[in-house]
Amino acid sequence: MHMLLRTLAGLTLGVAAAATASGRPGAERSPSSHALPAATRIAPPSSQRPPPQAQFNRFIVQYRDTGGPRPDAATALRRIGTAAADAGLAAAGPRAPGVAMRHVRRTATGGEVVASSRPLDAVEAERFLARLRLDPEIAFAQPDFIKTVLDTVPNDPHYADLQWDMHHPVGGVNAPQAWDVSSGEGVVVAVIDTGYVEHVDLSANLLPGYDFVSWYGQQADGQTYPDIAGDGDGRDPDARDPGDWTDQSMAGWCGATAPSSWHGSHVAGTVAAVANNGRGIAGLAHGARVQPVRVMGHCGGLTSDIADAIVWASGGRVDGVPDNATPAEVLNLSLGSNNACSADPATQAAIDDALGRGVTVVVAAGNSGQDAANHSPASCAGVVTVAATDVNGAIAYYSNFGHNVSLAAPGGGAQPDDTGWIWSTGNSGQTSPVASPGGDVLIGQAGTSMAAPHVAATVALMQSAAVAAGHPPLTPAQAKAVLKGTAKPFGQAPPSNRPIGTGIVDAARAAVAAAQGFDESDLALPLTSRVPVAGGGGEAAEDLLFKVAVPAGARSLTLRSYGGVGNVDLFVARERVPTEQDHDRASRHAGNSESVTIAAPAAGTWFLRLRSDVPYRGVSVLAVLQ
Repeated sequence: MHMLLRTLAGLTLGVAAAATASGRPGAERSPSSHALPAATRIAPPSSQRPPPQAQFNRFIVQYRDTGGPRPDAATALRRIGTAAADAGLAAAGPRAPGVAMRHVRRTATGGEVVASSRPLDAVEAERFLARLRLDPEIAFAQPDFIKTVLDTVPNDPHYADLQWDMHHPVGGVNAPQAWDVSSGEGVVVAVIDTGYVEHVDLSANLLPGYDFVSWYGQQADGQTYPDIAGDGDGRDPDARDPGDWTDQSMAGWCGATAPSSWHGSHVAGTVAAVANNGRGIAGLAHGARVQPVRVMGHCGGLTSDIADAIVWASGGRVDGVPDNATPAEVLNLSLGSNNACSADPATQAAIDDALGRGVTVVVAAGNSGQDAANHSPASCAGVVTVAATDVNGAIAYYSNFGHNVSLAAPGGGAQPDDTGWIWSTGNSGQTSPVASPGGDVLIGQAGTSMAAPHVAATVALMQSAAVAAGHPPLTPAQAKAVLKGTAKPFGQAPPSNRPIGTGIVDAARAAVAAAQGFDESDLALPLTSRVPVAGGGGEAAEDLLFKVAVPAGARSLTLRSYGGVGNVDLFVARERVPTEQDHDRASRHAGNSESVTIAAPAAGTWFLRLRSDVPYRGVSVLAVLQ
């Protein structure tokens, strides 16, 4: 692998023709005999938060599981229609016609997708949902949100350093050292995204996937909506990406006009582009296989489609879809919407389904420069939420942040040279994919969408290394703990009000820890006397572990937690990792203010565990040695 890296670094890379101001092609540099195909660059994400969805015509309604039969589709639809009438959505003149509801389908987690005969504005939609939620038999009711890929609009460029994200000593993920341990053999990573395009540096590592985009053409209710699918059909086994370009005809649904992004192929290449084939790039887990699962098209993708895709990719059953013959061990979702996961229970239910099957779910934090707590699936419980850093190991200006973020990974930044981009597989087509040489193109993009697949690929390395060493695969909670505990320090610490997890993913340390059958004590975060560690948090039963070295002759050791939201307990032990059942000292009060003081502590390593039965965030931890 070291030879591969040196060989790639020595190539002279071909450069795409640049468009002049008149739109005609400009001069093209002459490539060397080892030149790679032309490349396209994607502009970094805007730090402006995209506008919230303004109109809704699809909704997800989930009835409670009471042990008896659930209402059939016709009965559920009648009750939902009654709720719409009770919410005042009857005819009110030609500009506000009455709203009829039609049943679309049942979701994989047992919910009902229904569509309104006309789009509802935000006020109407909330009035309708509020009326539905009064029904004691309904577990939840929500819009079928349109989620979007977390990237940006392309322009034409050139590149220099192909793989800084893999090997840069500060901003990279230490891929060469990771490849000494594992390349991800035997692991399947599902990329739930825009699908894939044929590419000479990717196709050999692809498994059959599925197209879950169900919204296409004109709807049966007679209203005209954007053709999200863009391939002329609904769900089928063809996960190819026909292009996700947008134009003025989609205004009001899609936002800005933009060419196709080839987003899913870019993400897939970072995970598992073919290595050692003398062309293109090397994916971080190039021994793994990618399963492309198409959920995004023009304007984005529907939450109900994405939720079904999560269930199917992780090995669950979806009505009307053949079972997945090669279920994934890792899911990558570089997508999201501007709403908290608490308002998106359909997505959380699907994630819970995947986690219950032992599948690790990796998601992008988002590109709005906002708290990830306000985005889904970035704020969903149990996921690994990934922020973006640049070549200097600093938080990328666009990256979301907050206590929901687990760790960071290279996503690109604002550098004036080509280290501002993550380079991966794509296509040169502006709308539909073009054939070779279009299928040999590398494109540069920046965003948390690019950061997440570095982490998904690292999980593949970890799982492969663990099994090869005779250990069982890591559970999702263990995988998350290893990722966070082995992360390397930031090149530049993020501001205290913009936390992005425990550090930058270190593929090498994570793979080694998995291969060795990691000891939890190795994952403990070090404490320095009188230096607080701020911003800690986790889901219910997701512990935080710390350690402090106590020298001989110390008069006292105080360990405390404070601040934030939740209700944590504190457990302390010397020379072993404490648990709720096995510890030397404990503090269990209401809230997060816990403290333990040990007089004349014995020299050695003292461990502190924070645990909670409820989600918690913003907790600070402090050690004081005297």
